[in-house]
Amino acid sequence: MDADVPLHTRVAHAGHRDNRYFGHAVGAELAGQTGWWALTAMACGRDPISPEDAAVLDDLAVCCTVADPRIWPLKLVRIASAWGHPLAALATAMRAIEGFHGPFAALGAARWFTALRAELGESPDAATLADAVARRLRDDPSPIGGFGVPARDEDERVAWLQRCLDQRGRAGGTHWRLMRAIEAELVRERATRVNIGGASAAILLDLGFTADAVPWMSLLVLFPSLYANAIEGGEQAPAILRELPADAIDYRGPAPRRSPRAQGGQP
Repeated sequence: MDADVPLHTRVAHAGHRDNRYFGHAVGAELAGQTGWWALTAMACGRDPISPEDAAVLDDLAVCCTVADPRIWPLKLVRIASAWGHPLAALATAMRAIEGFHGPFAALGAARWFTALRAELGESPDAATLADAVARRLRDDPSPIGGFGVPARDEDERVAWLQRCLDQRGRAGGTHWRLMRAIEAELVRERATRVNIGGASAAILLDLGFTADAVPWMSLLVLFPSLYANAIEGGEQAPAILRELPADAIDYRGPAPRRSPRAQGGQP
């Protein structure tokens, strides 16, 4: 490999009088004019978003908040933070959510929605969509990311998000309507409702993010729940999470032995 080959970045450049972020001057252009969601949108490959779109992301973040430490993956966050360091807990959380029940479930939904829109158009008729959903169920037995609500009739987070979108007049997006139409077919076929992963995918696509950017934005939406548990867990650092009770351990190995020095033998 040629050590002289330059590595290019489009992210940023640190200067003496101003810094650049995706081509924008931080001090002269962004400071005082741009918010958190606009910065993260650019990091995910999108142009800066409007305050109106940022408000929708605020709604999504609030509706997604489930910070109960008894649920996955927050249990692991608490265990990792029990050593008194929230950063270790956050690192654990990043690894724990890389599965079907984390932000990457939204990726599967986003890719499916995008493929269906490309195949069927923005407003497919009911029969055509029903055929597409039936084909997915027939040809791929794996779970459908973003759909399925355990132990209750609907995902209350989706209901809250629907209410917020209705209040803002933002419930008519192409992917949101497609998601609801797919849900209706899945309810008819398998009594399966959409969950917050599928809803997040739909709203993020309608906000102009690509399917591949959906899990990274979904991670940011979940971050307050992870952060809260990492901080409180680090403050508490309970001993019960750092070691197993003695009566829970069944040691089956060599008996303890003392070193020659401890026995008064050789130095």
